[in-house]
Amino acid sequence: MKVTACPLDCYDACAVVVDPRSLKMTGVENHPFTRGALCSHLNRHFKEAERIRTPRVDGKEVSMQTALDALAEAIREAGEDFLLYRGSGNIGFMQAITEHFVEAYGGWTTEGSLCDGSGQNGIEAGRGSSLVLPPESIEAADAIVVWGRNVTVTNPHMRDLLKGKTLIVIDPVKTKIAKEADLFLQIRPRSDFYLAVLLSRFMFMEDMEDQAFMEERCEDADWYYDFLRTFRVQASLDKCDIKLDDLGDLLYQMQNKKTVFLVGTGVQKYSIGDQVLHAIDGLAAVLGYFGKPGCGVSFLGDSMAGFESPIRKSPKRVGKPVAPFGRFKTVLVQGANPLAQMPGLAKVEEEMAKVKNLVYFGLYENETSAAARIVLPAKDFLEKEDLRLSYGHPYVQPMPKVKEAEFGIGEYELTKFLFDTFGCEGLEEERYYIDFMLDQCLREGELFKSPAYREYPYAESFETDSENFEFLEEFEDDFDEEEEGLWLLTPKSPHSLNSQFRREKAVHLHPCHGFAEGEEVRIVSEHGAVRLPVALSTDLREDCVLVYAGTPGANYLTPPMMSLMGKSACYQEVKVTLEKIS
Repeated sequence: MKVTACPLDCYDACAVVVDPRSLKMTGVENHPFTRGALCSHLNRHFKEAERIRTPRVDGKEVSMQTALDALAEAIREAGEDFLLYRGSGNIGFMQAITEHFVEAYGGWTTEGSLCDGSGQNGIEAGRGSSLVLPPESIEAADAIVVWGRNVTVTNPHMRDLLKGKTLIVIDPVKTKIAKEADLFLQIRPRSDFYLAVLLSRFMFMEDMEDQAFMEERCEDADWYYDFLRTFRVQASLDKCDIKLDDLGDLLYQMQNKKTVFLVGTGVQKYSIGDQVLHAIDGLAAVLGYFGKPGCGVSFLGDSMAGFESPIRKSPKRVGKPVAPFGRFKTVLVQGANPLAQMPGLAKVEEEMAKVKNLVYFGLYENETSAAARIVLPAKDFLEKEDLRLSYGHPYVQPMPKVKEAEFGIGEYELTKFLFDTFGCEGLEEERYYIDFMLDQCLREGELFKSPAYREYPYAESFETDSENFEFLEEFEDDFDEEEEGLWLLTPKSPHSLNSQFRREKAVHLHPCHGFAEGEEVRIVSEHGAVRLPVALSTDLREDCVLVYAGTPGANYLTPPMMSLMGKSACYQEVKVTLEKIS
């Protein structure tokens, strides 16, 4: 039996036991966080997905060597007009080794995120770093506020830590976890910032603030209260579409309780995403909820915090959410599907059509592989050495090779081929990179922990220049929320991950809009349109439509833009209308 880790992009980063003969996978029973359970993505969907088995060039199946030679020629032809666009659907550390070649060669790569970049930027603005809140700190809480995170889908192992606690859920959708909550606030989309500042203001008004913490550990606390007072109470309640009594209920549920905020990416899929997370962190700082057991804000922690990376990255970068593919003669897409996943899909298709040599390197067929001139099948996580970091807990899991690959090529093998072909220098043996990372880890018996692990993050100091928490100083927002239309929500699906596995094919609507179950409807935004069958749900607000991430065509609706800070995609910075199809 071999112990490894699930490579898929989610909070939990499950520890896995694999039988090398049968390849049966089970959870590691004594893992401190995942505790022996595996989610359906790895247990079922991963095994069902049909992999790419044979390389292709110009639509014809070829040998791996022929495909690699075609890739080398495409890069040589492009010169420095070569872009690596790397995804995160499978997030073993060694996937990043291809960046090492791009830096050595002088090509281009991306920066920013399709997921959490603006939120992380907001957290770093206040704390200086985005450290993982350890599970044991969450377990010690008296109350949990689940804010824009669908724990059941994106973070299932967290559910055990919620038992026996006061549970408060804030979300535009009545999720499964919301139906179990002691208090559920179904706020209007894009109003999270206003709720956070409103709560902070009321903490001062009700003398619930931690004065000692703010005096000793925060910069300009007095000024922050003045800033909060610039947001009128009734106007902020109207933004959130809640009543003053709702706010009172929330304060009552939190009063005199150690509280953890579990914040999801949905709150920051807007241009102001950094300010949203900074405001939620500001609320926690007002309450003194940093550096103490049972308290804190859990977002997507920076899995590389505390590590020195042995992998170099090119200084020549373009923003990932708005990558100008048409500028490049050759684009290597690794483990991603930009022709489905990127916002502003019509613009992406227009740009991608200008690329002479589109190369796809990945596990599964998708829209991007179908358009690619060169297709390279990848090895899966059982067929190569790797290392798994986590943005949801502090544990680091080595990933040994479990079986020999019958087809495909690994990231390190591809990188070595390119280094050798182009005469680049600076590539070490594969094991060097894995050991370089493991040697920096803390040890807890047989377990490895991130060097950034702290039992109570920020207990001694924050990692800002002042070593104190730094409050948000200004709020900037020019989005017209009065624009007619319905808010678009784009959460993760229970059955797919990004655009992998069982992708959804419907638009979810409240019955008040007058459409029938299964009726095809045209959804229109200023950026494009898509036709989808209707799935009715009373769990949605009446002013929302929900299209799961990965639904084919969904990103014709989303804006081709980046957040104000953090270079992050703004999938939900848009309103849509519905049209009947006669």
